[in-house]
Amino acid sequence: MNLAEFRHILRQTLFFPVLLVLILGCFVLWQLRQSSNAFRALDLSDQINNQITEILKEIIDQETGLRGYQLTGNPVMLDPYHQASKVLPQEFTALDSLLPKRPKQHQRLEVLRDRYQIWLAFAESTLAKPKNSLIDAASDERGKGLMDAVRATSSEMLDAEKRARRIRLAAIFAVERQEFVTIVSASLVIGLFLGLFTRNRLHLVSRTYNNALQELHQRSDELYISRQRYLTTLESIGDAVIACDVSGRVQFMNVIAQTLTGWTSAEAMGQLLQDVFYIVHEETREIAENPVDKVRRLNHVIGLANHTALISRQGKEYIIDDSAAPIRNPEGEMTGIVLVFRDVTEQKKTQAALVAGEKLAVAGRLAASIAHEIHNPLDSVANLLFLLAGDTDPAMRAEHLQLAQQELGRTMQISRTMLSLYREPKAPILVDLKELIDGVLLLLDRRLALQKIEVERDFTAPLIVQGFPAELRQVFTNLIVNALEAAGNGGRIRIRTEQSPSEELRPAGAMVEVADSGPGVPDDIAHNLFQPFYTTKGEQGTGLGLWVSMGIVQKHGGMIQIDNGTPGDALTGAHVRVYLPNQTLANAARRSTAHLD
Repeated sequence: MNLAEFRHILRQTLFFPVLLVLILGCFVLWQLRQSSNAFRALDLSDQINNQITEILKEIIDQETGLRGYQLTGNPVMLDPYHQASKVLPQEFTALDSLLPKRPKQHQRLEVLRDRYQIWLAFAESTLAKPKNSLIDAASDERGKGLMDAVRATSSEMLDAEKRARRIRLAAIFAVERQEFVTIVSASLVIGLFLGLFTRNRLHLVSRTYNNALQELHQRSDELYISRQRYLTTLESIGDAVIACDVSGRVQFMNVIAQTLTGWTSAEAMGQLLQDVFYIVHEETREIAENPVDKVRRLNHVIGLANHTALISRQGKEYIIDDSAAPIRNPEGEMTGIVLVFRDVTEQKKTQAALVAGEKLAVAGRLAASIAHEIHNPLDSVANLLFLLAGDTDPAMRAEHLQLAQQELGRTMQISRTMLSLYREPKAPILVDLKELIDGVLLLLDRRLALQKIEVERDFTAPLIVQGFPAELRQVFTNLIVNALEAAGNGGRIRIRTEQSPSEELRPAGAMVEVADSGPGVPDDIAHNLFQPFYTTKGEQGTGLGLWVSMGIVQKHGGMIQIDNGTPGDALTGAHVRVYLPNQTLANAARRSTAHLD
């Protein structure tokens, strides 16, 4: 049973008892209302009885006052008569207001009112007689009869109201008994139902709780096994792993991390990462940014800067390659940071050796071309000197001397280009790309001529950037050699330069494009071209040229792109574009390992 079903059972367990209690409460309120109505009816009967009695009393007071006046002739005896005459209209009105839903009593009231008015008329006629004739047996007899009729009507009303009161009182007792029996019965039924229902729900909740507890135990065991598997995996992998909480305190270190940092897991537990994982820039020796702070600031996976060196607790230095990533809970909140790094010291040395070897290979390939380039003009100079020794014509001697000077100048230019291949300044200098590319073409002139390669130059002059000319010369030598090999005998190469505006991923600078008329780059191998040791030339290639070239260009803050020409272009082979910024990011300290950035 899942959590939603468990909550549903709990809601049922609470809802039904509350609902039944509310129903019982509503029923009790209804019963109380019925009882209240019965008591109000009984109270109304009492008010009617009291009002009839009060009216009858006032009428009797009138009769008594009239009789006393008849016997004594004293006007003082009429005070009760006059007082009752003032009150009785209001009393009749009050009684009438108590009988809106009592039609029979209302009829009796009208009869009473009429008989009283008849008696009142008789009394007024009696009071109008002279004092010596107030006593008249026949008149008295008539008055007595009228008053008896009034008393009879009032008595009838009283008797009717008493009967009604007894009925209402009996109804009250019946309602009270019904209330008692109903409430007791309902309470018993509801109590029994609640007991059985609650018992059933509690048993269900208990079973659910036991099942959930067993499931939790099972999940706990699975989690423990998973955690052990996870720890074993982390301990067994070849990379170093450090896990921290969100505040940057170490929570876990595998064996490799302990070896590289010089801290044991027990010693590092709870320590701040920057105390255990002390990193600096390999060349500047500046303290690198704490990975925890950077992950918290950027809130995503990061890779640490190149040339990062880890200083162990014992002072040993390792060049490392690493990354850090946030650890998140199911709600997406960051709960920690994991750092993965490896020792790449030997790898860096190996890559540096590969770069040096590639440079020697380039120099060796150029040396053969240069030997031929220098040999030919030197042969020409020797022949011209031989002709000069036997020439007596001043004009011919001058012409031969001029030709010898031209050939010697070409030899010196080739020699200077060769000497500048690896004679680098200590800081980046301004480089004229047109002059630099012309020098490369000069060194490759004989090879281009042998293959009958047509070279098209489309230079924007001047096009000057900051950089290290020997390294840039190596880049363009690699690209042009690749182009002439792809174009084949009788092919075409186009070298084009232009200003490159600033874009989102690169600053303003220069663009150099080397295009050829070869078959182009197949799509399935394009993504492998800049990988080390990947070559399409078989045993003739080392697979390092483009990799080294990319590293040099990236060191300068630029980039290389390779694609194929469009169908409308005269050259549909590979188009290699090199983007170089006006101001390089390279410096003298980074030259030897620039390709590794």
